[in-house]
Amino acid sequence: MMVNTGFLQFIAILCLLMQGIVQCNGGLNSQFIASEAEALLEFKEGLKDPSNVLSSWKHGNDCCHWKGVGCNTTTGHVISLDLYCSNSLDKLQGHVSSALLQLPYLSYLNLTGNDFMQSRVPDFLGNMQNLKHLDLSHANFKGNLSDNLVNLSLLESLDLSGNAFYVNNLKWLQGLSSMKILDLSGVDLSSCENDWFHDIRAILHSLETLRLSGCQLHKLPTSPPPEVNFDSLVTLDLSINYFNSTPDWLFEKCHHLQNLNLSLNNLQGLIPYSIVRLTTLEILDLSKNSLIGSIPNFFDWLVNLVALDLSYNMLSGSIPSTLGQDHGLNNLKELHLSINQLNGSLERSIHQLSSLVVLNLAVNNMEGIISDVHLANFSNLKVLDLSFNDVTLNMSKNWIPPFQLENIGLAKCHLGPQFPKWIQTQKNFSHIDISNAGVFDIVPNWFWDLLPSVEHMNLSYNGLRSCGHDFSQKFKLKTLDLSNNNFSCALPRLPPNSRHLDLSNNLFYGTISHVCEILCFNNSLETLDLSFNNLSGVIPNCWTNGTNMIILNLAKNNFTESIPDSFGNLINLHMLIMYNNNLSGGIPETLKNCQVMTLLDLQSNRLRGPIPYWIGTDMQILEALILGRNSFDENIPTNLCLLKSLHILDLSDNQLTGPIPRCVFPAMATEESVNEKSYMEFLTIEESLSIYLSRSKHPLLISWKGADRSFHRGGRMFGYIKIIDLSSNFLKEGIPAEIGKLVELVGLNLSSNQLVGSIPSNIGEMESLEWLDLSSNQLSCAIPTSMVNLCSLGVLNLSYNTLSGNIPIGIQMETFDESSFQGNPHLCGSPLTKACLEDGNSWFKDKHCSDIEGSIEHESDDNHEDKVLGMEINPLYISMAMGFSTGFWVFWGSLILIASWRHAYFRFLSNLNDKIYVTVVVTLNKLQRKLHTQQPPM
Repeated sequence: MMVNTGFLQFIAILCLLMQGIVQCNGGLNSQFIASEAEALLEFKEGLKDPSNVLSSWKHGNDCCHWKGVGCNTTTGHVISLDLYCSNSLDKLQGHVSSALLQLPYLSYLNLTGNDFMQSRVPDFLGNMQNLKHLDLSHANFKGNLSDNLVNLSLLESLDLSGNAFYVNNLKWLQGLSSMKILDLSGVDLSSCENDWFHDIRAILHSLETLRLSGCQLHKLPTSPPPEVNFDSLVTLDLSINYFNSTPDWLFEKCHHLQNLNLSLNNLQGLIPYSIVRLTTLEILDLSKNSLIGSIPNFFDWLVNLVALDLSYNMLSGSIPSTLGQDHGLNNLKELHLSINQLNGSLERSIHQLSSLVVLNLAVNNMEGIISDVHLANFSNLKVLDLSFNDVTLNMSKNWIPPFQLENIGLAKCHLGPQFPKWIQTQKNFSHIDISNAGVFDIVPNWFWDLLPSVEHMNLSYNGLRSCGHDFSQKFKLKTLDLSNNNFSCALPRLPPNSRHLDLSNNLFYGTISHVCEILCFNNSLETLDLSFNNLSGVIPNCWTNGTNMIILNLAKNNFTESIPDSFGNLINLHMLIMYNNNLSGGIPETLKNCQVMTLLDLQSNRLRGPIPYWIGTDMQILEALILGRNSFDENIPTNLCLLKSLHILDLSDNQLTGPIPRCVFPAMATEESVNEKSYMEFLTIEESLSIYLSRSKHPLLISWKGADRSFHRGGRMFGYIKIIDLSSNFLKEGIPAEIGKLVELVGLNLSSNQLVGSIPSNIGEMESLEWLDLSSNQLSCAIPTSMVNLCSLGVLNLSYNTLSGNIPIGIQMETFDESSFQGNPHLCGSPLTKACLEDGNSWFKDKHCSDIEGSIEHESDDNHEDKVLGMEINPLYISMAMGFSTGFWVFWGSLILIASWRHAYFRFLSNLNDKIYVTVVVTLNKLQRKLHTQQPPM
């Protein structure tokens, strides 16, 4: 018993000693371990930690319990540092301190998702030779990847993806002999286009995963050296490059490949037959290429295939009868065929896909009537997307599906007219899109009760009715689209964490005070569209917390009073659309803070005062300024000429006075190049902007060719329209000649003003012009003959001016009728009934125009150019200059070149100087004596 007790005491003491080793502030290795804790604290000092992620890193605490720190349970040494960040709010920011060198046993380092402020990868990492796993992905590093990592021979995993790296060569990879996982996605390899494969092949013998997505690669080797060994390769990702074909060896030599991603390249032609050699393949992604032809039958030979993605191609034909059959692809769980040109009857082929978990056939030309019988065996289905096909779902009234869907995509399928009751059985879905599905019904209460787990909901473009639902407890709902329905009630309380809200084109009424609730709860809202409703009252001044707002559309309502000053807090706002309301007052100066605005549409309100000058200086990337049908007054500010990206300028139907500014808008004068600032701002909000533009149903209303016409902000036509409309104001003086430099302008309306003078002679240079209205002014003189060059002109109105002379003859001019020229009593020629004189001239001569017209007709091109540039020179002055130059160099050149002449000339000047001096002195003495003799004696 004594022995056992002593033994137990020995064991207890040993355990206490081992526990002390693990503590950083005590134990057998206390001094050494303490140095590692100090190194970690020094590393922390180089970082900003706004969210206190590293709050546990404190002196005196056990460093092995610090967040992200891992220790060897036997020795207590720090062996891993995992500071992975998945939340942008928790990012660490700063630099990587060399204090990490004091962690000699560190084998795992993960800094993913933090912000190292575009610094370079520190050179000292190459000295941490015990590293086995290094992950610097998506951490805002940049610069050239040098060969400082070549010494990390134990490294098994290296992830440098998602940064701004570039390399001149990859020879440093040859030292990484233990490499199993290599991810260089996003690294610019264009400088080593011809050598990258040669350098990587040195580690292929051990490599299991190779990711080179988005590396700007253009081609694969036609045939690799025979000694290259691909036997270890399991995952190969070459997506987002520029490959237009794949060599057969890629499929022949990768004997154990399980995951192949070639998406987002430029692959063309048919799907290559050699894929069948990849018998171990489990995941194949060929999406977002330019593949054509039908889906081949040989996919059923790939018996291990689990996921197949052929979406975003140009594939045609029907789904092969063997796809998904038990004797073939019995392991297939995911099938993505969306956005192709597939056709045929879905009801004939869908039964063979019953083992699928994911079925995505959206945006094709499939047709058929699907009943509950066709889906009876789909017990594993979680994602079903048949959107934008001509498919009817004809389910029995009490059908209970065998599946529980997570994603329901049935947009533009035929589901109605009753609301589909089978959705009530689905308890797990997070995404539902049944837009434009022909449902004309009251939304049942049970549907709203299903929403606690829903993140994205689109019920738009139906005839749905329902009222009074409260979304304020739907905390997961990020996207809510109820637009284009018949909801008629006060605006409901809104989901507090939403990013995209579209309730437009309904019959909602009342105030929008509930918007303030979500702005105060969470600053997540990016797009808000409440347009085309019956909302009214004052727009509340509660937008202080809307700094993430990108698009705000309140058009076509009954809002009154002024635009809130707090709109100035919407510093990321790109589009502000509030046309057709009853807003009054001026444009608040706080809007100058919205410096990334691209569209400002306030037309058809009761706004007044001068147009702010700061629009031209503080909204420099503005593309459309639409302020028509208001009561703005005073002059048009010349600062608007600074808007380099302006496509649309509509200031019509106001009370503006003064001259038209002599602006040459670059976007209207040349084919527009990308505005760098605008492009960089676009990248920051690209996802949100594209979501809104793809769903936007309420386009800009622009006066086009005399009538209001709709243009979608994201559509192809919007980039095409470049117009200026200054009609129905009190503008005076003449049309500036600079207007002729706007050669990309498509529409110009200056009608109903008080403009005088002649039409600029260079108007014929505006070859893109389709619509020109200069009517109801006081323009005089002849119509410029250059107008016959306007071959695209489809609408012309020069009526009710005082133009004179003959109407120019040309093919395009002959397409216009008398109404285009009426109200000009001194015009003659076709299409007017008044004929010109036999010599083709008008019987009327405007004495103010004859000299001008003569100079225009008879002046040569050279003289005209000189006059425009102010460089016409009188020949007399040219002769004088030539004579002076010749005389100057004959005289002085002779003196310089002939020494005897030079000496004689200067002796002459010296003698002449002496003679003049003596003469002056003698004359002065004589004059003094004469004056002295004439004085009387004292």
